[in-house]
Amino acid sequence: MVTYVLSDMWAPFKGPSVTGWVSNGTMQVEANTQERIKESDTSHVKANIPQREALREKYASEFENSLAQNASVSSATAQSKAIEISGKVVEEVGFDKIREQLAELQELRIVLLDGLRVVGVLASYNQAQVSHCVEAQKIGETCPKITELDLSRSLLSRWRDVWDICNQLKHLKKLKLNGNRFQAVEDDLTFKGIIELHLEETLLSWDEIAAIVYRFPGLTSLTASANQLSEITCPLPSTITILTLEHNEITSISALRHLATLPKLEHLSIRGNGINTVNQTPTDTTPDFQFPPTLRSLDLSRNNITSWTVLNKLPTVFPGLTTLRITANPLFDQPPLPPSVSEASNPMTVDEAFMLTLSRFPSSLTTLNYSTISPQDRSNAEMYYLSLIGKELSATSEEEEPVILATHPRYSELCELYVEPTITRAVVSDSSGARVIHPRSVAARLVKMAFRLPLGNDESKCQIKEIPGSFDTYQIKALVSRLFGLPAFGFRLIWETDEWDPVEREIGDEGVVEWDEDSEDEDRPGTGSGLETTGGSPDQSRFVRREVELVDSTRDVGFLFQGEVGEVRIRVETLGFASTR
Repeated sequence: MVTYVLSDMWAPFKGPSVTGWVSNGTMQVEANTQERIKESDTSHVKANIPQREALREKYASEFENSLAQNASVSSATAQSKAIEISGKVVEEVGFDKIREQLAELQELRIVLLDGLRVVGVLASYNQAQVSHCVEAQKIGETCPKITELDLSRSLLSRWRDVWDICNQLKHLKKLKLNGNRFQAVEDDLTFKGIIELHLEETLLSWDEIAAIVYRFPGLTSLTASANQLSEITCPLPSTITILTLEHNEITSISALRHLATLPKLEHLSIRGNGINTVNQTPTDTTPDFQFPPTLRSLDLSRNNITSWTVLNKLPTVFPGLTTLRITANPLFDQPPLPPSVSEASNPMTVDEAFMLTLSRFPSSLTTLNYSTISPQDRSNAEMYYLSLIGKELSATSEEEEPVILATHPRYSELCELYVEPTITRAVVSDSSGARVIHPRSVAARLVKMAFRLPLGNDESKCQIKEIPGSFDTYQIKALVSRLFGLPAFGFRLIWETDEWDPVEREIGDEGVVEWDEDSEDEDRPGTGSGLETTGGSPDQSRFVRREVELVDSTRDVGFLFQGEVGEVRIRVETLGFASTR
């Protein structure tokens, strides 16, 4: 505990997160963190002021100073101070009238006294009770029509001081007390007539906030942002219809389960938290709470949502949702399809994010990220979403289908509304249970080619690509030209097949003997003879690998590689390299 004796003077202090109160001119400050609180420069200390003096300083002092200046300055002096803009003399018109209107404190309805060192009805707690009562009565006489009052970042610490001010303002509806450090609320206080309360950056716990809210019997709107709240530990009064809990430390929607008891809640904003799941524990798959159908608007933007599972559960947790904002979440930086389905690493576009989000909610959702959803928007989004589900199912086996469909709860509903997508699986199971490529799938029409460019000294550069069988030789050469940076017609493509051809051998001076003239005991490739089977001159091996050159042609290469399984080895020979072989 650090105590500052300020002698009824206001001395600013620095602290990352503090709570404090003022008592008999002594401000006690309790730090919530390990960081030491340092006093700032007190050379510019300003005295505390009462609420009515702050009101006059904010709205009437400029008008009074203007009147005094106009009375003491002659017209000639006033003309010498004319305002010039781009060399042209301009004249102020209407500013005096505005100052005069603001100076009529009796007519003010919106009063902003934030940051004006207001400590209460009086500037000090040591003044007599009679003076306190007289000054409090003058507040209501000075500005009786106030409907909105902002006392944020003041020196208020006691709720009784706030009540003394508000009790004199019979028309007050909106009260802002952001950035103040309050003690516990007194038991005998009731704030009547106020329907909107702001308690941002007060560092109050949720139990303290709830205890304060119960002192406002007519409250319908509460803002408690930036209070380091991680969980809602108790319910609020049933009168609340608008609740804002932005920039706190809430990580799951289940931490808000106590708010599900509010029967009149219409709007909930939990923007800027760290929400990444619906349930606090990973073992809970189905939420055991549900917000009332009256909740129609939800703001989940700028959280930490990374999975579509969270969005799939939102219609269950918020059944009456009609307006949703969910931008700026890491989920929308991912590709539209899982990595197991698509190799594309580019994040989804804004339109894709909009459609994939919209399609996971029923037709009751009418506004998404401030955009009104038209019937055409919905049909386009749902059909696009259904097509992606079809692609995901096509890329997996039938055994994995239940797991995939569990991540798309609207699949059956969308299939009834639109045509069920055609599932063409690339991998199927044959009669023996082995997984094979479906002959009618897209994968079956791709040829996996391994291109190898010899660089000399037994070194080479390799590139592996899956190429449609409908490509011709010209298209393949254009691809190879880009892969290796070669001239379009400066190389040849040699297909190294898995077939072996017999070669001739020489026997002394008797000439040439063919392989089929020898006995069956002659060594063959792969029989353990130790012979080199990668090719060579006739006098070094008995078999050589068959090589086929891909000549320039418009014929589909798929006809050439029919029945080939695995990689097709293609050697890229530059014309200069081929001439030296």
